[in-house]
Amino acid sequence: MKMKRALLPFLVIVIALVLTFVLVKSRKAPKPHEAPHLGPLVEVGILTKANRQILISGTGSAQSRYEVSITPQIKGRVSELSPQMVAGGTFQKGELLFAIEDVDYQLAIAHAQANLAQAELELLRNENLADLARKEWHSLNGEKALEPNPLVVYEPQLKSARALRDAAQANVKQAELNLQRTRVFAPFACYVRSEQLEIGQFLNAGAPVATVAGIDQIEIVVPLSLDEIVWLQVPRKGTKQRGSLAKVELQSGGRTFHWQGEITRSLGEIDPRNRMARVVVTVNDPFTEDTEKANLLNDLLPGMFVNVQILGEELSDIISVPRGAMHDNDTIWVIDDENRLHIREVDILRRERDEVLIRSGLDANEKIVLTNLSGAAEGMLLRPKMRETN
Repeated sequence: MKMKRALLPFLVIVIALVLTFVLVKSRKAPKPHEAPHLGPLVEVGILTKANRQILISGTGSAQSRYEVSITPQIKGRVSELSPQMVAGGTFQKGELLFAIEDVDYQLAIAHAQANLAQAELELLRNENLADLARKEWHSLNGEKALEPNPLVVYEPQLKSARALRDAAQANVKQAELNLQRTRVFAPFACYVRSEQLEIGQFLNAGAPVATVAGIDQIEIVVPLSLDEIVWLQVPRKGTKQRGSLAKVELQSGGRTFHWQGEITRSLGEIDPRNRMARVVVTVNDPFTEDTEKANLLNDLLPGMFVNVQILGEELSDIISVPRGAMHDNDTIWVIDDENRLHIREVDILRRERDEVLIRSGLDANEKIVLTNLSGAAEGMLLRPKMRETN
């Protein structure tokens, strides 16, 4: 009995080994299974057609539309000076800048008026003498007599008297004009750029004393390539054509300031250094009237370097693709319904910073590949993953 118990474990081990050997021998080898090749994973987008406003970007420095030197036309001492007649002071059109002492010019008017009265008296006397002389001639020689000698009827004296009267009238007008010129007014709404004026200062005629610049209009000269100009409306001289609208921007301190403008003209030539055309964007009323906005940058000041966004032509039913989707020789990768790659040549209408506008070669609802691949080939199988694109 003890012997049987001792042999029992060995018997179990032998049986297990036999069963294992039988199972191993009877097992069928697994058949190899090949996973289907789906191609590399790529992002694709669906193309759509939409209307597109061409946006042209440029930069330039703001400058006043008008800038003139203030020069007195007469001489004299400064008798009155506006408190705003300092650098940075502003004036509306017609406001007094300064005045010149006018006593001498008032006396000149009185003297000219006296001379005029004397000349008119002399003319009247000669007219009476001429009338009497003509009557005496006709009484002695009859009404049908020949015309008398001009000296007999005072014609030279009359001409001289009339000339003296006309000269005296001109002297009065000149004296009155000089009196008006003692008060100098702002020629347009402006600010003072520089001045050299003090009360009591003696001014000479023709010597500049100040420089003022207009505040009604600010201009920005924007250099653009000829490829950009073709999309814009630039008014030509002698026409009433409206120019393309523009948005002027200044970024400072994390804030963006905006002004509206439009193209008013071009400078009429191509810069030979860079082959760029220069258009003028004009901003009307560049100074804010909102007194609650105390920030100086709310005004478009001369000298500011600004960005300009010009609205160009509006295009209909345009397809745009990301610049990263363009490949060599102006081709785009398109994927068909069977996930096969096709290399498509397209006709480019315009290249922008982030996108390319396509004239022809693509249709709406087609799928384009947005992922760069090395070794891409016509008919290559791809595994697409959708991504929204315009």
